[in-house]
Amino acid sequence: MWDTILHYIQNGPVKLEIIESILMIAGILLLRTILLQAHFRSHPTMPIEEKRRWAVMGRNVTLILVIFGLTIIWAAQIHTLALSMFAVAAAVVLATKELIMCLSGSVLRATTKQYSVGDYIEVNGLRGRVVDINLFNTLMMQIGPNTQVGQLSGKAVSFPNSLLLSHSVQRDNVMGSYIIHTFDIPVPIHLDSDQIVPPLQQLLEKRCAPFVPAIEKHLEAVQTQKLFITPAAQPRITRVPHDDKVYNIVVRFASPLQLRLDIQQTVLDEYIRIQYRLLNPSA
Repeated sequence: MWDTILHYIQNGPVKLEIIESILMIAGILLLRTILLQAHFRSHPTMPIEEKRRWAVMGRNVTLILVIFGLTIIWAAQIHTLALSMFAVAAAVVLATKELIMCLSGSVLRATTKQYSVGDYIEVNGLRGRVVDINLFNTLMMQIGPNTQVGQLSGKAVSFPNSLLLSHSVQRDNVMGSYIIHTFDIPVPIHLDSDQIVPPLQQLLEKRCAPFVPAIEKHLEAVQTQKLFITPAAQPRITRVPHDDKVYNIVVRFASPLQLRLDIQQTVLDEYIRIQYRLLNPSA
């Protein structure tokens, strides 16, 4: 059998293309390995998220180069095959519609820089931290199930990149290492907001005070560099009517990305204590 295969490669109509394809793929894989290892050795203190981002980018670039190289090498055979399959072209397009949409969504993400590995995003109700991206889907560690908590659930969830064509993408860390975080607290309508908001505001300002000057400078730099309209860094609590049973207290503050959940939990804990005292005045 091996003699037959070797004879076909040596004397068949596509022997040169096979050899060129093997050498091209091996060369690209070797080059990717050398470049990544050299980059990692030159940056020994690189965080694991940054290494993951470089590895994912290297894999995707390698796949694109391999596809592009194979297309060039096999151009003549592809052209001949295309002519013979012209009658079924429409059926092929319909059969690969979802695949084409995934590729289009991947191109859209790359060109608009919607998100990358390590970002916190939400798409079509799916919320999590991105850990892997390829040409067809995105993998992230799920946040939930309670959106008010915002912690990683330990589950992985993936979605096809075609969702990027029909749904908006919410990205938490668009401001870099800092974030403007907002959450709602539903309050029974009979509880006096004047007894709830002032202590929460005082606590929130105390927690955020160490970060406000640095965040203000950072937001000014972001506004200058990216031409973003950046929000204020000062914490704020707003009262919003909802219905005849509850009203909402909207809490908004700026903080380092890794501390936003701690500050949110501190405010929620204080609200629960205040609510208990208001509902049990004799306790």
